[in-house]
Amino acid sequence: MLSSWWYSLRLKSTNPVLASWWGNLRLKSADPGVRSRAVENLSSSWHSRDTERVFASLRDESPQVRCAAVRALEKSKHPDTLKSLVGALNDRAAEVREAAALVLSRLGQAGKAKDAAGVLTRCLRDPEPSVRRAAAGGLRALGWRPSTREEAARFDLALSNTADNITGAPTLAPDPSPETNTNTAFHRRMRAEAEKEKNDPAKVSALLAAAHGSDLLARISAIHDLGQATARVVTEELLKFICDREPEVRLAAVQALSIRADTLPAHLLGALEDSNSDVRLTAVRYFARVPNRQITPLLLPLLTNSVVNIREAAATAIGFDGNTGAIEDLVVALMDDDAQVRQAAHQSLNRIDANWLASDGAKAARPRLESMLSTCQQSDVERLRQLLDSIGPRESYGDALSAPSADYGYQG
Repeated sequence: MLSSWWYSLRLKSTNPVLASWWGNLRLKSADPGVRSRAVENLSSSWHSRDTERVFASLRDESPQVRCAAVRALEKSKHPDTLKSLVGALNDRAAEVREAAALVLSRLGQAGKAKDAAGVLTRCLRDPEPSVRRAAAGGLRALGWRPSTREEAARFDLALSNTADNITGAPTLAPDPSPETNTNTAFHRRMRAEAEKEKNDPAKVSALLAAAHGSDLLARISAIHDLGQATARVVTEELLKFICDREPEVRLAAVQALSIRADTLPAHLLGALEDSNSDVRLTAVRYFARVPNRQITPLLLPLLTNSVVNIREAAATAIGFDGNTGAIEDLVVALMDDDAQVRQAAHQSLNRIDANWLASDGAKAARPRLESMLSTCQQSDVERLRQLLDSIGPRESYGDALSAPSADYGYQG
């Protein structure tokens, strides 16, 4: 009764002191919804103390309250507003980062954020699709133009502007034993029972609880088990673990998502930027199963990754028929320090175009190869010169093209 009376008094009162006092009281509520509404009300206040309370709410434990604080900053004229919004783009909660991207976009369109385009461009690398989509929408509204092929690819993928239909990877299934007929009524009934058990609501609920628990090993085990369930809600939950603080959890999530039929490439784009090399490697191997020219510019930088397995996996992933945009970088990868990477690059080049030596991509790689002459080890100079001599007009290297066993240094 007393609280209702105070709330009624607050609504009827025009006293700014009382309004500020009431707002501060609601900010101390244990209910995130109440605190969020308090922040929204404070956004219309011009008192410096209320502005400080809005800034302080950016550190609230609830993502709902932090989102409200981000939206409230859109009306603020405080000199630290832009800095705080940029900081919110690093928030651990995807919904807060998305809200910050949307606010920065509107401020940029209003001319209130000079570097909005540059900040939003960096958001195209965010692990969460919704944040990338918000950033790309803002960049489009600002009339932004990409400066590199990689930026163009990230921008188009975020907005789903794809020339080809990018679908999920085919589900990995064990090869049936040639000695066993598994297409009998018994086997079909057993598979149906196993599928029903994997998607049992009680089991899925228990696994989700374990996945969100505090026991690291239990979380990892639960995430892998969830990957076997086919319910759409499971995919939505697994996506939340891609940004987890624990690298083992992120790896388990990416591994589980990579074998699901409803996982889309956009879901795992952010994993290519993960700080953990095993997470990046799993993501690259997933993209090898969904070959697409539009994703290639995002994989090309990985050809120079410090981890050998990632370079090898990237070289393999971009080696599919007609992917001519990858030829230049793959030719340069023929001079990689690791023989397995060189072999993967050579095999990919042959899959893309049997006459890759005559391609424009190979010719474009020549300046980059020539720049290596002064820096590569003496033992590699002969191999590099052989490769350079093979690149040129068709009539100048007919013998090289006709010799599939030519050694460019990738063999044992």
